[in-house]
Amino acid sequence: MASAKIAATKPLFLQGTRGRLFCIHHAPQGNRPDRCFLYVPPLGEEMNRCRQMASLQARRFAELGYGTLLLDLHGTGDSDGEYRDGTWDGWKDDLRVGVEWLASQGYRKTVLWGVRHGALLALDLARGLPPPHRLLLWQPTLNGQTALTQILRIEMAASLSDESNLGTKALRERLTAGSTVELSGYEIAGPLAMALDRARVADYFDLADAHVTWFDVLASEDQEAPRISVKTQAEWSAAGAQVRYETVVGPAFWQVWERVLAGALLERTSAAAAEF
Repeated sequence: MASAKIAATKPLFLQGTRGRLFCIHHAPQGNRPDRCFLYVPPLGEEMNRCRQMASLQARRFAELGYGTLLLDLHGTGDSDGEYRDGTWDGWKDDLRVGVEWLASQGYRKTVLWGVRHGALLALDLARGLPPPHRLLLWQPTLNGQTALTQILRIEMAASLSDESNLGTKALRERLTAGSTVELSGYEIAGPLAMALDRARVADYFDLADAHVTWFDVLASEDQEAPRISVKTQAEWSAAGAQVRYETVVGPAFWQVWERVLAGALLERTSAAAAEF
C-alpha cells in the first residue's frame, strides 16, 4: 500500500437546491485527480454507525491516489434542514451537486459508493447520469420493502412509545398516507419511507453497462453467502452488467451501537479500487 500518512482533508459547504450541504473532501495523495468516489450513506441510525468505516476507507482511497467526497444529505449531519425534510428525489439532487463538484475539480471518473439503503439510492442516481456507471456497494439492501419492514419491527421491539405499539401494519399505513413517523429517533416522512419501500436492486438490471463491485460482510468463515445475493448477482450479470461479488468476514458495523471495524472489508475494497 502507498504511504500511511494521513490524507489531506478539506471540509466545505456546497449549495444544494434546499440549502447548504456539508462535505468532507479527501484529496488524493501524490496523483493528479482522475478517479474519485462519492459516498452514498444508508438511512437513519445506520448512517451514523457507518461514518467511521466510511472515513477510514476514504483515507485509504486517498493513500492510493483516489479522491472521495463524503456528503451529508439535506437534513442529515451538518447540512441544512431536518431529517423529516428528507426526500428520495431531493437526496438525489444533493448527490448530483456532489457529482458536479467532483467534475469541476478535474476528476474524470466518479464511482458511486453506496452502503446498505444507500446502494438503492446510488443505483437510482446512476440511472440519471451518463454512462458508464461505476458502483461500489457495501452490504447493499436488495429489497426496500423488506428493509422498511425490518426498521418498523426494530422500532417496535426497542421503543415503548405509543407509535411503536401501533404495530408494523398501522405504522406502514401512516407512512403510506404521507404522515411523518419517528423511527429509532428519526422523524421519517411518509414519501421517503415509501420511496424506500418501492426500491429493488432488480429494478436496475437495465443498467447493462454498469461496472459493480459488491461486498457482503459475513459473521464467520463458516457462513455461506446469502442465497438472495448470489441469485441477484447472477441475474444482474446475465442482464449484461459486470458484477464482481465478494464476501469478507467481519462485524456488522452498520447494526451495532459500539464502534467496530471490518478490517477485511477495508483491505479488499482498497485492493479492488484500481479496477474501476
